[in-house]
Amino acid sequence: MFLRSFLSAFLACSLASSAETSADWIKQGQALKAKGDAAGALRAFEKAASLDPKSALAEDEIGFILAATNRRDDGIPHFQKAIALEASFAPAHYHLGVAYWLAQDPNRSIPELQTAVKLRPGEGEYRYRLGSALNAVGHSDEALVQLKEAARTLPKNAAVWNEYGLAQQKTGDIPHAIESYRRAVELDPSNADAHNNLGLMLVNTRESEAAIQEFQKARQLNPSNVMALVNIGFAYLQKAELDKAVAQFRAILADHPELAIAHYDLGVAYKEKDDLENAQKELRRSLELDPDLADAHYTLGIIEWQNGDFDRTAEDMREAVRLRPDYAEAYFMLGTALKQKGDLDNAAPALKEAIRLSPSDPGPYNTLGQVLKLKGDVEGSKQAFADGARAKAAKDAQSAEMLKKK
Repeated sequence: MFLRSFLSAFLACSLASSAETSADWIKQGQALKAKGDAAGALRAFEKAASLDPKSALAEDEIGFILAATNRRDDGIPHFQKAIALEASFAPAHYHLGVAYWLAQDPNRSIPELQTAVKLRPGEGEYRYRLGSALNAVGHSDEALVQLKEAARTLPKNAAVWNEYGLAQQKTGDIPHAIESYRRAVELDPSNADAHNNLGLMLVNTRESEAAIQEFQKARQLNPSNVMALVNIGFAYLQKAELDKAVAQFRAILADHPELAIAHYDLGVAYKEKDDLENAQKELRRSLELDPDLADAHYTLGIIEWQNGDFDRTAEDMREAVRLRPDYAEAYFMLGTALKQKGDLDNAAPALKEAIRLSPSDPGPYNTLGQVLKLKGDVEGSKQAFADGARAKAAKDAQSAEMLKKK
């Protein structure tokens, strides 16, 4: 250890003796940075900056070392100074964008990352970081553009393919999302997140057995990943292996009783088994732990509907759409419950919103037709029924086409 430290110090002294200009000190700092000597590199870059106060590169390197050694707040002013010195210096924009992102400030992070990409469009890492940030803030269509190019320029980077798959998933392109996640796990079999994401997509395509294998791999790679266990239970639900699902969720809750999603999934499993009493108990417990679970309100509302309690159905559906304004199914059930209560004036707007959100679903059209007929709007009722018939015909044709392909 002493000999290694002596040699490192000797190397630094030898390099220092030959460093005369700012460029020499930058070269020395980069050599020390490559060897993992952060302190030595920082001293060299600071010396470079003192010799050339207008060096954007020196300021950027100082900021990078500070950020990399858990002094991100100290590093940010150096990135800013580098940009002030040279507005077109892409690395400083990139590093500043990453620093802002780590500081949980997307409003300042994303513009810097966008500038970095604009300045160096061929830099795959820049596009990957920008795509990841856009994905995280819900701009997945924009993220797709960046991540597609990142995957092209960094074809062997598993993290890029995993993020690309996430953008494809969020934009509804499930087949390509599966391809990207498969590519990610092939490139890096130790990527637990990619295994988990692939498993979720396989569940959605009813390939539950293959999904379970992916969740098991994720769990093996990260034994603390409780969500992998939850997802295995979810896969059992999809396979309609309800006893296995119940056993899985009970086992999880024995160790993690405060896990809201496990209570929710257990409630769904009980509902599928027609054990409505236990289903309601678990769903209500999930909402005690996480009041923002829109799906729990929706599923609880369905059970209340089955029990003929339309008042409570309407209450839960209202809460579901408050939490998730694009929840078409909840708007449909809200309108249906209000119709059963005789509240036709409020039922119609709920059903119209369900139609706006999901125009291909014939159900809301038909229920709206019934509501409008009861309100005496004969023409409006006929139109709603006609629109419902067209939606049903289109849906039937689509199903028939899918069966042909199979």
